[in-house]
Amino acid sequence: MKNKFKFLAFAALLIGSISACKKDDLPEVNEDELITTVTLRFTNTANANDVVTVTARDVDGDGGNAPVIGPLNLRPNTSYNLSVSQILDETENPAEDIREEIVEEDYEHLLVYTATPSNLITLNITDRDRNNLPVGLAGTATTGAAGTGTLTVTLKHQPDGLKNGTATPGSTDFEFTFPLNVSSPR
Repeated sequence: MKNKFKFLAFAALLIGSISACKKDDLPEVNEDELITTVTLRFTNTANANDVVTVTARDVDGDGGNAPVIGPLNLRPNTSYNLSVSQILDETENPAEDIREEIVEEDYEHLLVYTATPSNLITLNITDRDRNNLPVGLAGTATTGAAGTGTLTVTLKHQPDGLKNGTATPGSTDFEFTFPLNVSSPR
C-alpha cells in the first residue's frame, strides 16, 4: 500500500509538472502590407487653388505588370504642402485603406522621399509619431530651378522598436519612382 501511495504521489507530481509547462505564445507576425495605389497631393502655399495630384498604381503588386505612375509636374522655386491622400490595397473588395493603418501604427512606419537630382526638390516631413520620430504622411516641399528628374517614395515598415527616424531598418512595403518635372506652366 505504501508503494502504491508513493507511486500515485509521484505520478500526480509528474503530471502536474508536465501540464504546468506550456509553450509560450508565438509572437504576432506583422506582415508587410500589400499596397497597390499611392496618391500624393501637393498644394501651393501661395495659391491654394494650385493643387497637383499624382498617383502610382500597381494593381497586381510586385511582379507581373509594370506599375502605372503619373508624372509629377510642379512649378520652379515654389513651396508646397505635401500630403499622402491615399494608400490602398485594391486587391481587396472594397479596397483596403492602408493609410488608416499607417496612422494607427505610425510608430512602425516611415515614408522616405528621395529626389534625383537632390537640388530639384527639398522635402521636409512635418508629422511625428508618439516617439517624436518622422512619419511622412504630411510635409512641405520646395522646388528649385527648372529641371527634370525623379522623386522616389518608399514606405518602410519598422516594427518592434526598429524605427529610429532613418530609412535603414525594417522592410519596404512599397517603393514608387515618379517622373518629376519642375517647369513653368505653358
